[in-house]
Amino acid sequence: MTADDLLLWARTSGIVLEAQGDKLIVDAPSGTLTPQLRAELARHKPALLARLAPVSEFVYLRGGLTVPLPAFRLALAFEDRGFKMVLDECKQFAIEPTSKLTEEDRAGIRRWRQHLAVIIGYDADPHSRIQ
Repeated sequence: MTADDLLLWARTSGIVLEAQGDKLIVDAPSGTLTPQLRAELARHKPALLARLAPVSEFVYLRGGLTVPLPAFRLALAFEDRGFKMVLDECKQFAIEPTSKLTEEDRAGIRRWRQHLAVIIGYDADPHSRIQ
């Protein structure tokens, strides 16, 4: 089961998953959470937190563009880890090598894909984008 599977399962089962800092809050009807599902939630906690965390801080780029701080940090982390980030032929964010991405990386990309495309399309060097 993936983090996305867990989010879908939660939505269709009347379960509320919420990120509060580094804690994953689970509000579920009695009897819904089996030991196996609890283990899956624990195993995928970092990816779930990445998907659920609210955005309260933004980075202002030159030219008036604004992106969420978590998206900017993710782009910097990918750059620091040596990933190649580009826009594909449809101007969507793409990253290589995909074989080295963790599940948490993939969750971050799914959540921030549009913002990552803005960051990568804006300038080749993420460190030079802040006003």
